[in-house]
Amino acid sequence: MKMSDYLRQGKSENYQDAEQKGLMKAGEVAILLSKKFNTKIAAKELEPFATEWHHAGVFKSSAGQSLRGRKVYFFSAADAGNISLEKILANRSKAANKPLPDTSMVQGWYTQYFRMTDPVTRKTFSKPFIGIYKGPANKAPKGFKALTAEAFAVAEKKRGRELKPGEVPDFK
Repeated sequence: MKMSDYLRQGKSENYQDAEQKGLMKAGEVAILLSKKFNTKIAAKELEPFATEWHHAGVFKSSAGQSLRGRKVYFFSAADAGNISLEKILANRSKAANKPLPDTSMVQGWYTQYFRMTDPVTRKTFSKPFIGIYKGPANKAPKGFKALTAEAFAVAEKKRGRELKPGEVPDFK
C-alpha cells in the first residue's frame, strides 16, 4: 500500500485484515460490556486486554507540528467475553493509585548543550553552557539543580556563559 493510499483511507492493511476477520474494536467492546455490567466502561480502559492493535490513520499532534499515528485496539469475541468486571475495576484502581506529578514551582540551573561546528574541520561537537529553568518540577530538564532566590538571581546574570570541562559554577 502506498503512503498516499494509507493517508487517504486512514487504515493500514493489518487494520483492514482485522476488520475482515470480524474482530471488534475497543469502542464496540466497551459498549457491549457497559450493557452487560450495567456500568459505564470506556474503550481506553480496555487497552490492556486487547489481543492486537493496528494503525488507523494519522492526525496532527496537540502541538500541531508533527503527525502522529492513531492506534485502534481489537478483540476477538471470545476474548471480549473473558473480560470480567473485576479485572476492569482492578485496572481502574491501579490507574487511580499512580502518584500525581510534582507540579510545585522550582528555579535553578542545568547544563545546556549546544551543537557547534569547527570551521576548519567541519566536525560538530557539543559545548556546555549555563541554562536557567523556572517552572514546574515535573518539567525540569535533565541535570537540573535547584537554587535559592538569591543564588538564582546571580545565576540569571550568568545565563549562557560557557562552562569549561568538569566546571561546576558557584552562584553565591
